[in-house]
Amino acid sequence: MKWPRVKKPAATKGHVLFVSRQRIVGRTNGSSVYLLDLAQAVRDAGFTPHLIQPSPTLMGRWPYMRLQHATHIFATHRIRGVMKLGCLVFSTNPAVLARAIRAVVCRCARRAGVTARWAGDRPAPYAISAPWTQKDRAYIRRHARDATDIVIADYAFQAPAFDEVADAPRAIVMHDLFHARIPDANGRDSVAVLDRETEVALLSKADAVIAIQASERRFIEQHVSAQPILAPMAANPVIHPQPGEAARVLFVGSNTAPNVVGLEWLFEAVWPDLRRQIPNLTLDIVGSVSDAFGKSPPGVVFHGQVNAIEPFYARAGIVISPLTFGSGLKIKLIEGLSQGKALVVTSVTLQGVENECRDVVILADSPRDFMNGIVALMDDTRRLEMATAALAAADQHFSARACHGDFVAWLERHRPITSASVGEAA
Repeated sequence: MKWPRVKKPAATKGHVLFVSRQRIVGRTNGSSVYLLDLAQAVRDAGFTPHLIQPSPTLMGRWPYMRLQHATHIFATHRIRGVMKLGCLVFSTNPAVLARAIRAVVCRCARRAGVTARWAGDRPAPYAISAPWTQKDRAYIRRHARDATDIVIADYAFQAPAFDEVADAPRAIVMHDLFHARIPDANGRDSVAVLDRETEVALLSKADAVIAIQASERRFIEQHVSAQPILAPMAANPVIHPQPGEAARVLFVGSNTAPNVVGLEWLFEAVWPDLRRQIPNLTLDIVGSVSDAFGKSPPGVVFHGQVNAIEPFYARAGIVISPLTFGSGLKIKLIEGLSQGKALVVTSVTLQGVENECRDVVILADSPRDFMNGIVALMDDTRRLEMATAALAAADQHFSARACHGDFVAWLERHRPITSASVGEAA
């Protein structure tokens, strides 16, 4: 996808280039929301954000994607190996279309109750960790020079981009400590595995590493030769708590192994007994995690990806996060808090923010405790109390100013020296 080169705006403090290989179409999943929020912080601080995506593998098995308004935060957005028509982006690789057709057929078969092996969900390879090619590198070299005073790699896997951008201050958005991820009992995970030595080496290529939660910041401080920057997920809190409908439960998530396994655990160990106790209970599941499942259990509605998530949050009485493994900050936790919802979550969900969140959610790791937590929130008064506490925690601990202060300070220290900045200093 080619855009005409643009002149650098005279009013900017500097050009910040984000290099990413995740599929960013808008605020559709946690990792995209996190990156877009960092880009917004860049713009709010007076810098100009740009996005370059040097690998067509990010298209996965879908031949097109529709860019939402949120992506307009970037002054330029370049993707290798695609064509652009308005807000639509099309893959130029015919094999992607073939994979998409197969995925649709298999999904329809699963929804129809087919359990044969051929109908199983086969997600595309994890594009973020795909090996870098010479074409990827050449694409960076060709386009980065137009918009790079500072370069930020989205995940440690993008550290090779630094080799193609000379003399620019560099940072890595870590998202997760990959070597610390613990898969479920069957060894399932949806991302690449890195050993500790390799991950530390990749992170050490940066001048700074942006950690999403405190325990991972401490790891950077102790083991990586880069400045640690703590930038938790920023919340955009609603004005009032939303206690919602008592018998309406909500789970939001993308099609990743932690989400899939967590829901499998819920369906097997919690949901049947819960429905016997509360027959009218409904579980709305929003996000691409729906693609991993066939026929829904009684009372469960798979909505898939939706254009607006806010109505689902407003209606829900309880938001759940039944994760049993994973790392990083669970971004949907922060979203649930900021929506002023009563939450039932596992200790895995609270990793890194235990002190801030332990008292404003119901913590439940066993099936019985998880069920009892949901039952307790059938009480309107209790649900309103928890929703109010959750919203207060979001406002106190996860405001944009609190979350992005260290990141913005690092940008300011590395802004380019220009005649304009010298004039400002004077």
